[in-house]
Amino acid sequence: MEKDLVEFIEQYLAEVKPVSREMYLLHWEYDTTGNEELVSRKRELETQYLKIYSNTSKLEKLREFKKSGQIQDPLLKQQLERLHNTFQIYHGNPERIGKIVQLESEITSAYNHFRGKIDGKPHNDNQIKKILRTELDSEKRKKAWEASKQIGQEVAHKVIELVHIRNERARAAGYSDYYAMALKLKDLSEEKLFYTLNRLFELTNEPFREMKSQIDQEKAEQFKISVEDLRPWHYGDPFFQEVPPHGNVEMDHFFTDTNIEELTEKTFQSIDMEVREIMESSDLYPKEGKCQHAYCTFIDREAKDVRILCNVDNTERWVSTMLHEFGHAVYDKYISPDLPYLLQDTPHTLSTEAIAMMMDSLSKNPKWLVEMAKLSPDEVDKIKDQIINLEREGQFVFIRWGLVMVHFEREMYKNPDQDLNKLWWDMVEKYQFVNRPENREAPDWAAKIHLALCPVYYQNYIYGELVSAQLKHYIQENVGNGQLYNNPALGSYLIDEYFALGARYDWNSTLEHATKEKLHPEYFVKETLNISLN
Repeated sequence: MEKDLVEFIEQYLAEVKPVSREMYLLHWEYDTTGNEELVSRKRELETQYLKIYSNTSKLEKLREFKKSGQIQDPLLKQQLERLHNTFQIYHGNPERIGKIVQLESEITSAYNHFRGKIDGKPHNDNQIKKILRTELDSEKRKKAWEASKQIGQEVAHKVIELVHIRNERARAAGYSDYYAMALKLKDLSEEKLFYTLNRLFELTNEPFREMKSQIDQEKAEQFKISVEDLRPWHYGDPFFQEVPPHGNVEMDHFFTDTNIEELTEKTFQSIDMEVREIMESSDLYPKEGKCQHAYCTFIDREAKDVRILCNVDNTERWVSTMLHEFGHAVYDKYISPDLPYLLQDTPHTLSTEAIAMMMDSLSKNPKWLVEMAKLSPDEVDKIKDQIINLEREGQFVFIRWGLVMVHFEREMYKNPDQDLNKLWWDMVEKYQFVNRPENREAPDWAAKIHLALCPVYYQNYIYGELVSAQLKHYIQENVGNGQLYNNPALGSYLIDEYFALGARYDWNSTLEHATKEKLHPEYFVKETLNISLN
């Protein structure tokens, strides 16, 4: 039986590898150029790729391998588990696959080419976010915020159609909906996840309310309005997923003349990791037609072809984003090539998010700002406490935003025909304490690309923060000088004890290997949020 499974895997890889590589390369070219002439071939490849998983006899064969109990080799068992779950997630009839590919392609094109219009003039995401961080006129801020949401109206009906199709697939496989299926097949317990989320909600509720009340008081004074009149456009981000500028801390001016590429490369070199080759194959700056977001992609595992897409501007947010994306990249780069091909991957998306989040926290680390970014020690020292507090506030803001996303998405898959606009603002008010705009009837939820094209993903960011906190704790106690930079021992530790393992084990066992214990959310709650559990 094990010999048969090895043969099955070899045949599968011979079919999937060339299609996968060409598809990822075409995705990359499309996202970096916006060239619509690529769309037809891109759809062909996506359909060809998904049809590999629509083969019912192959799925049945994988089920037979699992039920046999004869697969004893640990690496083979792990490959079987991952392959079976992948077939389950993507399995569907050809007609349904064709519709999914068409809708996702149309939505991708819409997001890539979207530029919000203010008074008829197009603005890219960086320009809109700059207005929301610097403009003092409430009406101008409102126009910028509304411009950031215009894409929602364009794609919402297609996203809802996608949700229905994904649910049909899941129910055909015996699940209540796609959300439940995706969690189960991606090695997350829905019960444990929402228990953890509910505990985070309870523990952060009052500290977040107090923190946001202080921000609101300051914003009300800044815009010369009452606290009750504050609306979503009065915060520094279209979704309030980042801390708005407040107090005496405004960090963007620190990086006005910084070469962010060099700073990123130098930071990773200081922990004995090389990223120059990745940087040279990446696409890091804004241009017309290009996707406006940021991501890391593993084009070819065997060739270690890892690339980053960014839209770098000289702001603290983009310093943090570069550190974040190259955190993903080094993980992919240093996975052991000696592992079987199917295990040359991260054990779970949350595992790589943890590293990315650990690295992006450096942009608000006062010592890193002085020693790596070469800022004035006196200038940083004056606002050191505020910077540290800003990082803590950022964690509160992001967790509460994550609760909006996860709870909204779960409810959307349960019933995509409900009033999703109302559901969205109910969630925003409950978890973020942000007042909904009056008389607004628009699908603002659909402006968030994850809900359309990265389904059932946002819990990975939240778990990523929990794993990151546990890794940081272990590093501070046991690895070199305990820092996340200027610490060559950190590179050796991460590569040998975490990255190189790839998907040999599940995510929690990988964490246990690296930190000597499975996930304990207490590290995040006590050390990152500074909340007492007594």
